[in-house]
Amino acid sequence: MVRFQKLSIKHKLMLAVILTTSLGLLVSVVGMITYDYFKQREILAQEMSILTRVIASRSAAALSFNDEPRAKENVSSLMLRRSVTAGCIYDGSGNVFVKASGGSGASDPCPESPRPLGEHFNDGYLDVAKPVELNDQQIGTVLVRTDLSDLNTRLGGQLLANITIMVVSLLTALLLTLRLQRAIYQPIVQLGEVAHHITHEGNYSFRASTSNEDELGETVTAFNTMLNRIEQDKKTLTNLAYFDPLTELPNRRLFSEHLDSALKQAQRGNHRVGVMLIDLDRFKEVNDTLGHDIGDQYLQDCAQRLTAAMPRSGKAYRLAGDEFTVIIRELRDREEAEEVAERIFEAFQPSFSWSGGQRPILASIGVALSQPGDDSSNLLKKADLAVYRAKGAGRNNYQITAGGDAH
Repeated sequence: MVRFQKLSIKHKLMLAVILTTSLGLLVSVVGMITYDYFKQREILAQEMSILTRVIASRSAAALSFNDEPRAKENVSSLMLRRSVTAGCIYDGSGNVFVKASGGSGASDPCPESPRPLGEHFNDGYLDVAKPVELNDQQIGTVLVRTDLSDLNTRLGGQLLANITIMVVSLLTALLLTLRLQRAIYQPIVQLGEVAHHITHEGNYSFRASTSNEDELGETVTAFNTMLNRIEQDKKTLTNLAYFDPLTELPNRRLFSEHLDSALKQAQRGNHRVGVMLIDLDRFKEVNDTLGHDIGDQYLQDCAQRLTAAMPRSGKAYRLAGDEFTVIIRELRDREEAEEVAERIFEAFQPSFSWSGGQRPILASIGVALSQPGDDSSNLLKKADLAVYRAKGAGRNNYQITAGGDAH
């Protein structure tokens, strides 16, 4: 059973077909041979009974006149049949009158007294005893003994033919069921392969396919539906992990990863990275006076304007609350950073509008330009220092920190 459990589904199905087909064929063959064996015994008994009755009829006159030569001739005619090994005629007193032996040189002596009338199967031979009658009076008995070699030969041939039929039937059944087996195990194998890919590669885009419309087809469909939901849940979790649900901007976690990556590229490419910290001025007043719903709309509007102001090498992020950041990769010089800051202020220039009125968008922006050896922590400290200077300069302006200079 343990070995069976370790087999593949394909081999399990094939083994099941072989066992069930073999068992069915074996039962059929055993039944047919058993039936044929007893039927052939019955036929042999009937044949020999008729033959013995004929000899008994022909020997009545010879026995009544004690004509031994004639009786011997009648009995000897039985020897023309190879399977007949002995023929005996008994007189009315039960004594052997004449006898003959035949077959392949065998000399089976006649029993001292006649057997009871009828057909008698013994070990390896058949005895048939019939009365010799004259004027409806039994005057003797004819006993014919036949070996069962012909019957055994016939049964052996029947067995060989049945075994051949069994093997051919088994092979035919296997060939005919291979395609049917494939329709059964292929969807299961595909499910296993898809599960293997997902487990080892973490890729939920794989799908199992089948044309079955049975329970296997329903299982494959349910499995694919489950994968769709898992994939969608994975995307949702990824978005929650890396994107701000309110503004749909990348969040602090993705900002940190992108900044580390940008600094490594800058070191290899011998260029600079610009980081901007954007603090919305007086945003607390928006929440306190207009409510959090309007505050959320205010943040969404700022995020959209900030995204629209980004250059090709820039990307906007939301850190938390009223704080946004920008990463500018492959920054050429200070002037490019100033241009991006001016574009952001231009994008913020139109007032924020809602159904109840308008409010200007004010922001303090701190810009930090990377220097050789800077890591993300140092660069963020520089940007934070620039924001602090911008607020100290009256808010709604930008300050740039690059090394030791500021503007």
